[in-house]
Amino acid sequence: MHFALLLPAALAVGHSSALSITLTPEPNPPDFGPNVFILNPGTEPTDVDKRLEQIYETNRDWSFYSQFGEHRTAVLLMPGSHNLDINLPYYFSVIGLGRNPGATVVMPGVWNVGLRVDEQQNWMACNTFWRSIENLRMAMDNVDWFVSQGAPLRSVIIDGNLTLSGPAPDWSSGGCIANSKIQGNISMGTQQQWYTRSTAMYPYPWSAGAGSYVCVGCQTIDGQPYANSYNWDADRAQSSHTGLSYADAPEVFAEKPFIFVEGGKYHLRIPDVTNSRWGPDWESGSTVSFDRVYVARSDTATATAINEKIAAGVHVVFSPGVYILDRPIVVNHAGIVLLGLGYATLVPSFAGGALVEVGNVDGVRLAGLMLQAGPTTLATEALLRWGSEGSTYAGQPGNPGFIYDLVARAGGPDFSAVGTKYFVQINNGWVIGDNLWLWSADHCSRNAQARCIPQRYVDTALEVNGEHVQMFGLSAEHTNKDIVVWNGEKGSTMFYQAEFRYTMGLKSDPGSWTNVSRSAGYRVNAFDHKAVGFGVYAVVAPLADTSVMEPIRQDGGMLGIVVKHPATYTYGMKDINCKNWNSSWPVESKISCKAWSDSSGTCLDLEVG
Repeated sequence: MHFALLLPAALAVGHSSALSITLTPEPNPPDFGPNVFILNPGTEPTDVDKRLEQIYETNRDWSFYSQFGEHRTAVLLMPGSHNLDINLPYYFSVIGLGRNPGATVVMPGVWNVGLRVDEQQNWMACNTFWRSIENLRMAMDNVDWFVSQGAPLRSVIIDGNLTLSGPAPDWSSGGCIANSKIQGNISMGTQQQWYTRSTAMYPYPWSAGAGSYVCVGCQTIDGQPYANSYNWDADRAQSSHTGLSYADAPEVFAEKPFIFVEGGKYHLRIPDVTNSRWGPDWESGSTVSFDRVYVARSDTATATAINEKIAAGVHVVFSPGVYILDRPIVVNHAGIVLLGLGYATLVPSFAGGALVEVGNVDGVRLAGLMLQAGPTTLATEALLRWGSEGSTYAGQPGNPGFIYDLVARAGGPDFSAVGTKYFVQINNGWVIGDNLWLWSADHCSRNAQARCIPQRYVDTALEVNGEHVQMFGLSAEHTNKDIVVWNGEKGSTMFYQAEFRYTMGLKSDPGSWTNVSRSAGYRVNAFDHKAVGFGVYAVVAPLADTSVMEPIRQDGGMLGIVVKHPATYTYGMKDINCKNWNSSWPVESKISCKAWSDSSGTCLDLEVG
């Protein structure tokens, strides 16, 4: 069977009439490859149980192989009831294949564990990254989810309580719940910050000490919206740190695309764009058969093949694996979905440009991918570039671009210097992000304690030049220059966690240092900007490293927030905290000003913890 794709004349370059391209349907059901386990309801096969247990034992701890190896795994659960015990290790996702979370139910198995992430015999959860659960119901009295960044719970129903960390001295560094319903109590434990969106839940039990617990568009268990913590029309500053913020539902949003199975066939569900919607959305959307979805595998797919599918209007699902790409992934077709499973990781082996380039098109959705910087000898300009530099494309509020569950990383598994100028650069308007972690590694495969030899070179984690760009749940860390630079008007960030780099670099090689007079944790050159729930931190290298690494030094110290216009901070920023983890450090190695105005050349707020 074949079908014809009819392109309008405007897209058929060099032709005066429409161009018809005949496409061969993609296989349905598809071949996801060896890193995907598909489990049916009922008694799970013993050999699969043993294989999953082996993956856990091999990939749970903080060793090089566990944290930075190339293992990637996704467990896909067919609709129905499953008795299953999985303690999720690194680079591991469990995903239900029903039309909604209630269609796939997980109950504890013979070990009475169910789905969880506990301490996994590590001494804290601050390094517990890169694992996720999506689109299922956990019929459990309590779910342990002891995680930090890059580990979302998305589109889940939890019948009982949710515990987000072990007891002290366990330490955990924030996570994400989105589009879910938590029917029991939530225990925050030692989480220093947390981001939740569009979820029905009981209120946060207390406020955060360092960052903030932020809830955007959340509602009570009986469906009542939580009141906004702030009066945006009041002419008064509300930037003092409260550690607890409830915000209105996003004015424009669409949930993350997902896979479901009916009648033995696979489908891609693309949720609708909604306006000011409170609580979860598990029903809206359009459906695309996997006849029109290309399943890429890291052992067979090439960038050329992927780009050909995208250009023909075929969506792409990336099976778990590490993809070494010899050219950019280019999206110039409106409405395309790029969906990664099991932390599918894209790595450039080319110089210049961006690893993923999205053009001046609407409705593109990029979800569930890890983008990893390549060697500095072949440095890209960005890992993700949305719109060409200098673009004036305004985008569409009725059909924005979306970025979900994105991890961008420089360093960690590498044995040579790596880098990119930007992790993410957004030049077009109306692009919306949901749960992004942009991380220049502070610990790496060859060493620990913040040395990270070889070095990582990332100037800026996020640069925004388009208007109406919105970030919900943004973490960005350890860049050489300003961590975030925001130039576009009418932008917003709901929840932000940032950490300055620890060191200048190798003490023995000062010529490799990136010298910046005073870098900012979050720089806003626009006037109209909103920000809620920020934690910006300074941590210098541990004393044991000073024989090898030069601690961070900047004239006058770092700046938490920098605005061009003082009113942007006074009226646009709520619940902001800047913290030095050790106030005895010299001024050049810590945050000296919470909020600085470039136009007046003065510190607007000296309140640094």
